[in-house]
Amino acid sequence: MRETRIRSIILSFIIFGFLFGLGLLSFKLFVNSATYALSPINRHLLGNGLSRAGDILDRNNVVLAHSEDEKRLYNQDVNIRKALLHTVGDNESHIQTSIQSLYRNELYGYNFIFGIDPPEFLKNSNNIKLTIDSNICKIALNALGNNRGAVCVCNYKTGEIICMVSTPTYDPYKPPVITNDKDPNYEGVYLNRVLSCSFTPGSVFKVVTAACALENEQDAEDRIYTCKKIMDVDNKKITCMAAHGEKDLKNALMRSCNIYFASLAIDLGKDKMNSFTNSLLFNKRLQIDKISTKESNYNVTNSNNYELGWSGVGQYTDLLNPMHSIVILNAIANSGESIDPYLIKEISESDGTIKYHIDNNINSHTLLTKSTADKLKSMMRYNVQKNYGDSLFPGLNAFAKTGTGETSENKKPNAWIFGGSTNENTPYSFCVVVEDSGFGINVAGPIASTVMKALCKVK
Repeated sequence: MRETRIRSIILSFIIFGFLFGLGLLSFKLFVNSATYALSPINRHLLGNGLSRAGDILDRNNVVLAHSEDEKRLYNQDVNIRKALLHTVGDNESHIQTSIQSLYRNELYGYNFIFGIDPPEFLKNSNNIKLTIDSNICKIALNALGNNRGAVCVCNYKTGEIICMVSTPTYDPYKPPVITNDKDPNYEGVYLNRVLSCSFTPGSVFKVVTAACALENEQDAEDRIYTCKKIMDVDNKKITCMAAHGEKDLKNALMRSCNIYFASLAIDLGKDKMNSFTNSLLFNKRLQIDKISTKESNYNVTNSNNYELGWSGVGQYTDLLNPMHSIVILNAIANSGESIDPYLIKEISESDGTIKYHIDNNINSHTLLTKSTADKLKSMMRYNVQKNYGDSLFPGLNAFAKTGTGETSENKKPNAWIFGGSTNENTPYSFCVVVEDSGFGINVAGPIASTVMKALCKVK
């Protein structure tokens, strides 16, 4: 009798577990049905599957993608199609961070009973309006030319991403046939370099080292180091472009002195450099709407002084993601408060009813003290005035820093420039990185100048 009772209890537990699991599975299928059904791995939805999706528009209501006569159509201008490929996506969902890949549920308007093809009266596909300016993106694409690189511009007061362009790219009407992963014409073509890549930053990282000093050392601005072009550390040489002599922080940043910032990083030490970069969101993926970015990397835990010195210069194992640089710039421009960048401005039904608007969902984070942010902005403004020249960004009272990230002996360096406008009527931060190209001021500088002049309508 007792044995029968035990068996009954065990059987009851098994039945209960089965029913509970079945109920949980059914609940998850119901709640996540759209996600499962519209996943990019469902190949039957690709190609003409997008023919029932809603419109994607830029900030000025320029149609970037729409559906008509059972076809997915893109903007008539081939250069806009190519400039916005990594933002909008293509029919085959090759770009995993694109709107057409991540917002399929919103674009299709999935119905639990009828799936993606409900009766006409039940169709509820949505239109998505972006913060992007398609014309500025087109200008950025043309400025990049045949280079592999990235351009990003953000309104640091609102967080709106105005420009996001990645190259190489292609026309979504003419997707490439890639037979070799290392084809130089299409290497990394499916990656949005603004979001999904990180690069050796070179001297733009000196802004981070300077910020660490300002946050941790009372005498940071007045600290003097002497540059003799070569410095011996751990029986190895840290080198600079010139013998700059005695320099304080502001003038060392303006001259981009390697010896100064290597010495500064060594004096700050591993713990302070690691702790500060982590607080500045290094080694962490950022969230841009539904998109997770590639993390920037900084770690000197096991480094010696020679490696620590080069890390303060932006070499060693340092890596910087372009969108992360925008987040840092937003903090510098806003006295320490960084407004989170975003891409989705509005989601609406086909009749114009607003389902989502960003105004109620803007977030910000304090990354720097007001004192540090304001001093950095002033120093970077000094860079432009005394080094690059205001003619690079006329009328913008720009603050900026260039960088030349050395990667290997067989490649040219990555060319960087990032910064922003200090004018209230042009509150934009920008970042340009060009891979395997040359010096930052020579390669990235003119691209940033072209884009910012067009955006701010200056000559």
